[in-house]
Amino acid sequence: MTVMQQTDGGVVGLERPVRIDERVVSLGAISVMSEEIAPGTGPAALPTRALVDIDGQHCQVTGRFWKSMFRRYQFGMSTFRYFHPQEVFQRICLVSHKDSLRVMVETPEKGPPILLGVSHPDQRVVSIADTFELARSHGATAAAYNEGVVSLTFTPRSGETSMAIGGDQFANRFTLDVPIDGFGNAQIYLALLRLVCANGMVGHHKAFCSEVPASREPRHTIRRAIECFDHSDGFAAIRERFLSAQSSWASVREATLLGRHLLKMKALRAERKTAALEDFDRLTGHIQKFYGLTNVDTLPVRRQRLLPVKCRVYDLLNFAGEMATHVARPEDARPLQGWIGSTLSEEFDLEGTAAAVPEFADLFTREARKMR
Repeated sequence: MTVMQQTDGGVVGLERPVRIDERVVSLGAISVMSEEIAPGTGPAALPTRALVDIDGQHCQVTGRFWKSMFRRYQFGMSTFRYFHPQEVFQRICLVSHKDSLRVMVETPEKGPPILLGVSHPDQRVVSIADTFELARSHGATAAAYNEGVVSLTFTPRSGETSMAIGGDQFANRFTLDVPIDGFGNAQIYLALLRLVCANGMVGHHKAFCSEVPASREPRHTIRRAIECFDHSDGFAAIRERFLSAQSSWASVREATLLGRHLLKMKALRAERKTAALEDFDRLTGHIQKFYGLTNVDTLPVRRQRLLPVKCRVYDLLNFAGEMATHVARPEDARPLQGWIGSTLSEEFDLEGTAAAVPEFADLFTREARKMR
């Protein structure tokens, strides 16, 4: 369970204290300082390499900052293929020179401030203190923060309902993502808790998502959503997908996609990441060695869909849930939960190819076994 504590500076979660400050600035006070990003270098470099100056203060930026700017001023990342970001801001200022923005700024313990989403100054925002109160008063069983979004896990209105999926026991949960930077609406995702190892597997996909509608009183709307949410049909559907995953061999393609997410983890220490990749390779049966390949990507995707690995889709789902729950930091956990959601929402490559349903391992990673 994640315990949240409130301090004068913000809310303390599992990983680190979080402090979010609100600043209202004119559009002209924002400038992009990174001259190394020239037109033609590609939009992918922008979020990670640019620095933004606000009234003389250099700040790092997040994807939410750019997405909120794009939505507000109706342009996209591809614009930076042809124009330097500062030139784009200057041209927008010529038209909207009187425009004011509310910018939410995260102040980390170390390093420069981090810019989150921007919004209209008059728009109501659910503060981090409000989020803490919602978590406390409604018995959130887990909480995590990443880039302007607090994720809270709750038990549905119908209560703690245990269900059997094959030989495993699960309990219904749902995860509420609350944007505390004013960008976007709160979203609810269906989730299951595997009781044997306390792995929380969240269906981060539109197929398992319900959006909390915008309102003039977002705090009240979110509170009502927490109190009233239940989705028996949705939980039944996700249960059926897990049941099917137990009787489906995982394909090379499905394993490779999860492996890529593991490789992209940035917040995990090198030695822990290496251990996790070794555990994953052992779980899947050393794909490259088994098929005599130097690089799996040399296989056409169609061929990857037809070749099985040495585990079932259910094992991959449990491995991803274990990494997201017990090993990865929040910024790496969300893509893993996204892989779980997208995998469950599609037909498995080798669906129904495994006849018998065996007993599955409780834990897959050495890191999780140490924590047990």
